[in-house]
Amino acid sequence: MMFWLIISIILGAIAAVSLIYNAVKDTKIDALEYEVAYLTHVLFEKQIPHRELTDEEIRQIKDAWNKRIK
Repeated sequence: MMFWLIISIILGAIAAVSLIYNAVKDTKIDALEYEVAYLTHVLFEKQIPHRELTDEEIRQIKDAWNKRIK
């Protein structure tokens, strides 16, 4: 009985760690997608922004480039 309790706790801890690891990895991938969208916008558009873009503007740029790619 005690053996199964310990095994259950260990498996639960492994599941929790893998969920946290995947969440961090997804956040890094999203940040990289926004950076790529911003850089492609700067490279291929005629007007280069002379100010920092807001998150909403970068999200719109990313969505526009995703539509062009698909």
